[in-house]
Amino acid sequence: MKALLMGLALLPLVGFAAEQIDEQITVPSNGKIVIENQRGDITIKTWGEESFKVTGSLDEKAKGYKLETKGSVTEFIVQMPKQYKGWKNTSEGSQLTIYMPKSSELNFEGVSVNITASQLYAGTYIKTVKGDIRVEDLKGRISLQTINGDIDGANLNGNIHYETVNGEIKDRDSQGKLKLDAVNGEIESDTSAQDVRLENVNGEVDLRINELKDLQLNTVNGEIDVRIKKLKNNANINMETVSGDLRLYLPDDISARFDIDVHAGGKVKNELSEHEMKKAKWGPSGELEFVLNGGDADVEINTVSGRIELRKN
Repeated sequence: MKALLMGLALLPLVGFAAEQIDEQITVPSNGKIVIENQRGDITIKTWGEESFKVTGSLDEKAKGYKLETKGSVTEFIVQMPKQYKGWKNTSEGSQLTIYMPKSSELNFEGVSVNITASQLYAGTYIKTVKGDIRVEDLKGRISLQTINGDIDGANLNGNIHYETVNGEIKDRDSQGKLKLDAVNGEIESDTSAQDVRLENVNGEVDLRINELKDLQLNTVNGEIDVRIKKLKNNANINMETVSGDLRLYLPDDISARFDIDVHAGGKVKNELSEHEMKKAKWGPSGELEFVLNGGDADVEINTVSGRIELRKN
């Protein structure tokens, strides 16, 4: 009887052991790979074969997985209980390494998962609720979204969108079109993108642009540094801020027309020229308008209760 009880006590341990997986299937050329994994750590790599391979261990709570191809779409889905609520710890989930062709588009969704991906050249969509995203050497349309997580990207080229809440964005050596969205988080970007969009609430921004054609920036309660090395012909800069500080660094020989409006006690410090802000006759507002070196580019800034500084690189 004692031996029987001891044997029964061991059964739950066996039942909850993580399932090992080592699967490989052929996938269509230039197709789409769809991956759903709710918890864990996932590494996605590319290789020279026209096939999809997954190795590692599944989430111990998983009911199984689906791996199949229909038309041009290949799906790999780790199947979890519908009512499962234990999303807090990524270390308890799947631990997987996935190989896929460089020419396949990636569509990944998870809840509490960290993901690392590199060398994807046909477009990348990654969305998590909680967890970090780390990517390198991506091309095409790129969307990286997380809540309560950080995003780290290097050498991205295409139509790029970063978005995080309660996290940090680090972008290095990006090219193409760039959009950065953060709430309660920091943004750090060193980019060669010529078309840049940035929205930030309650965070610090360090934005370095090598050569700019168009910049649209909106921030609330932010500390913003923008450094632009060179402007394209007829470049456009449009910035709107509410509270916080904005420091805009521009080339020494900049040719631009400046139109700056301040409201509710905002301030402007101009180190580019001798022009000074003119205060309105009524109310705590003012404006600063001037032209440098022919006025090729347009710089428009509007602030409410913020401090604007125009500086030379």
